[in-house]
Amino acid sequence: MWKKIIYGVLLLILLYFIYAVFFKKIPSPLEQMQKDMKAKKVVYRLKDEVIVYADEQIGSEGDEVVRFKKVIIDLVKKKMLISGKEGEVNTKTYDALLTGKVVGATKDKKWEIYTERAEYKKQGDKLISPVRTKLINNVDKTVSEADKVETTTTFQDIVATGHVSYVNNKDKKKMTTDKMTYNDPTKVSLAEGHVVYTEEKTKRVLAADKMRYDQLNQIGNAEGHVHYKDPENKLDAQKADYYMKDDENERVEGFGNVVYTGKESVIKADTAVYFIKKKQINGNGHVVYTGKESVVTADSAVYFVDKKQVDGRGHVVYTGKTMIITGDHVFYDKVAQIINGDGNGTYNYLPRKTTGTYRSGVYDLKTHTMTTNDYYTANYDDYKMDGTGLVYVFPTGAATMNGPFNVRKQNFAVHGENGTMNTISKDIFANKMVMTSVQGDRISADKGQGSFEKKEFRFDGHVTGKIRGNVKDLANDPRPLVESEAVHFRGNTAKIYFVKHKKGNNMSITRTEIKENVHMTYKEITLDSQYNEMDSLRNLILARDKVMVDFKNNTKMTANYLYMDMNKQEGYARNNVKIVSTLPQFKTINTSADKATIYLKDKKIKLNGHVVTYQGKTIISSKEAMYDIRNRVLENYGNIQMQYDVNNGGYEQNKSDPKNVAAVQEVINRLAVNEQNGKAVLPKAMTASNGVPVSIRWKSSNSALMSVSGKMNKSFYGGKAKEVAINAKAKAGTDTAEKNFNKSVPSESTKEMLSRAADNIYFPETGENLPSTVKINVHKKAIDVPVKWSKKGNKHTATLDYDGVQYEKDFEKGE
Repeated sequence: MWKKIIYGVLLLILLYFIYAVFFKKIPSPLEQMQKDMKAKKVVYRLKDEVIVYADEQIGSEGDEVVRFKKVIIDLVKKKMLISGKEGEVNTKTYDALLTGKVVGATKDKKWEIYTERAEYKKQGDKLISPVRTKLINNVDKTVSEADKVETTTTFQDIVATGHVSYVNNKDKKKMTTDKMTYNDPTKVSLAEGHVVYTEEKTKRVLAADKMRYDQLNQIGNAEGHVHYKDPENKLDAQKADYYMKDDENERVEGFGNVVYTGKESVIKADTAVYFIKKKQINGNGHVVYTGKESVVTADSAVYFVDKKQVDGRGHVVYTGKTMIITGDHVFYDKVAQIINGDGNGTYNYLPRKTTGTYRSGVYDLKTHTMTTNDYYTANYDDYKMDGTGLVYVFPTGAATMNGPFNVRKQNFAVHGENGTMNTISKDIFANKMVMTSVQGDRISADKGQGSFEKKEFRFDGHVTGKIRGNVKDLANDPRPLVESEAVHFRGNTAKIYFVKHKKGNNMSITRTEIKENVHMTYKEITLDSQYNEMDSLRNLILARDKVMVDFKNNTKMTANYLYMDMNKQEGYARNNVKIVSTLPQFKTINTSADKATIYLKDKKIKLNGHVVTYQGKTIISSKEAMYDIRNRVLENYGNIQMQYDVNNGGYEQNKSDPKNVAAVQEVINRLAVNEQNGKAVLPKAMTASNGVPVSIRWKSSNSALMSVSGKMNKSFYGGKAKEVAINAKAKAGTDTAEKNFNKSVPSESTKEMLSRAADNIYFPETGENLPSTVKINVHKKAIDVPVKWSKKGNKHTATLDYDGVQYEKDFEKGE
């Protein structure tokens, strides 16, 4: 029974609570005061302006001040009611004072005021609350509180002072400040001192020393120590305008020492606009972007927050861990790790101190690769490069030049239509290479490859060139090339070697090796051969294989080998020496000898050994001869013999000697080709048992493989030997005999090839940036041999490895 009663009571309480909360109409303060007015015992009128309703009146009509308790004052003309526990009215001025739970309301129910003390002054229609006050705007759904409020009964202008709080319940916005002036018709608030504007929905905060808040246009103008904050971003400035409309242009515009702070970046600028919806920062004036790994400065910049991109313009400088890039326009994409630059830019790769310029290009931060299709320059160590079209991998030094380029090292320059270079090893390759020097040297070819550090370049295909021939001391004499004394040459391939000047870092060409269809001119000499070597340091010229010298006086000389000392103005020829001279009054005269000495100053050639001259069918032989190039006169010396044509068509000649016949036959029978120290022994003369001396002349079917001196030029053929036919001709007097030999020239072994390759290794004095491969010429091609390095103290050991065979060579690092 009791349980049922208790449950019933609880049910009634619940029903009343629901009614009170959801259905029961609670009267407004205005309605409550209007209701209470009817129950008041005292009604006091001051003309038609003020009616006082109270429970008790203290004072009479003649008094200047009449007091009341539990009072309600109706400001009739102002259309406002104010109530309080106590009140007083000045009967002369119509001013009123209310204290104790003061409540005021306009008769249109728009405004309500709650305080403990309120003063009304008719003069100026002022309503003043000097204590903590709450104002409610029922139309705008706003609530304001302050330590002091001054306004009017129309509440058009409100001045709130001290711990001011303004809350817009409709828009969920709040503002706190030391002082606020509010104009109701324009909905504009002016806040001063410790202003903090907060949006509950967006979690945004705007703080400043001052702020103008335009509720209708939704604009906040903040000044002094401005600080904007949302869940992911901050913006600090001296001044800022906050455009709050919920559209694409919702933004914060900062002025003066602006600092934007995001999750991963900070942007500083003189002025900046933060587009909230777009998540974009537009900075102007001394812009500085700072990320975790980089800094970008510019005259202006746009930062795309989500994309993590910086678009800088005007004096842009990107600074990363390894690279500094400048330009008129630089676009940095942190996610893609790409930098695009345009307009008079520069770059500086810090690890290797590589600098340069570009007009437009792309830099890949992942691979540290720069790509440009426009003009560029590059500076590294004492090299300078420029051109059009470049792909440059900075860590490895690999540069690919896709267009015309130039590389300068001291007084030398290399030009190419395109090519590659490694700026660490300093190896250069170019198609259509042209090498020039300040002094006037010039060499060109279809392609070229080499290194100024190794002081060696190779040229291939249609090689042409000219080098200084007027300088004897290349290491000390920087004089320019004199065209009339230049050495001109051409051929199919060439190698060029350099020497460094003793003073400064300039270089000179010290030696050239030219192969295949070589044509060289120097002063009055033209020299053709299959191999030509010029030692400019010692002023020597070496030529071999099908050598022909044109003395430009209807005189030519051929030989298998020629050595010329340009300092002495002398030349030395041997093996199949022949002179062809054309005399106007005679037929062509051909002269052969074992060897010859050329005297360039005297214009003479001295012939030695088996000198034989042919003029038509007339033959003159001797031991020696002197040929005068100017006068084209040949003088024979020693053991002169003649075979000449007679009228009946027969010959008158020296008779054969039986002793000579026996001698040459004996020598030929005894003759053999033996090897000694890797060289074939080919005797030039032997003495027969009858005492007759016999000379022996040799011929080789391939002098490049095996010369008549017996030297065997091994090549790396991959294990295959080569056959050479050797012919020997023995001669005593006019009697001769011949014999043929077949000689097998073995291939160069892998170890021998590696030993030769090791001599090509360039070892820097610092012991740093050691080469990982070395290039070596083998049969009809060049190969790269891998090189591995080990170190013990100052000693570096290079291990060359090819086809399972290894070879080691030690290098000492300089102190």
